[in-house]
Amino acid sequence: MATTAQRAHVVSVMDFFHRHAAHLLYPPGDQRTWRDSQSWHLSEQSCEHLLEAGGYWQGDCSEFGSYVLKCAGLWKWSTPGWTGSHLQLLPVYLDPKEAFAGSLVVFGHGDGHHEAVVHTPDHQRGNPLLASHGRPGFDLVRFKDLAASQTAEGFPGVRLLSIAHL
Repeated sequence: MATTAQRAHVVSVMDFFHRHAAHLLYPPGDQRTWRDSQSWHLSEQSCEHLLEAGGYWQGDCSEFGSYVLKCAGLWKWSTPGWTGSHLQLLPVYLDPKEAFAGSLVVFGHGDGHHEAVVHTPDHQRGNPLLASHGRPGFDLVRFKDLAASQTAEGFPGVRLLSIAHL
């Protein structure tokens, strides 16, 4: 069961990545490389030391989501998976008002096109703040803004993935 402390840990990892956004790389051509694997296998402490020393972490959007969950002890698989596998592994729901910190958000139909992570819930308006790593760097963006931009790019549809029982 994802605890309040684990969810807070996920947020602190995302905040650390946000502070080091200039050191977050995205796989060239959206094709994972050896650097993705190397980054995925870093412990949280090793990742912090690497980024603080000016090194780089590389991953795609789904690697980012599973990595921050891994740091909080919530990712129980040995590999990061990918957006489509996350849809198969985790319970899906549709109402963003029900989202809590750490929930994964998949944009696009089928296996999905982009994945983000809930940073700050918004149970009243259903417009949580999301952590998004879909390019080099790191963005904090509102749910409705990211959904609108994904739709404009030809990837409508949003599903949220529950981490409650991890």
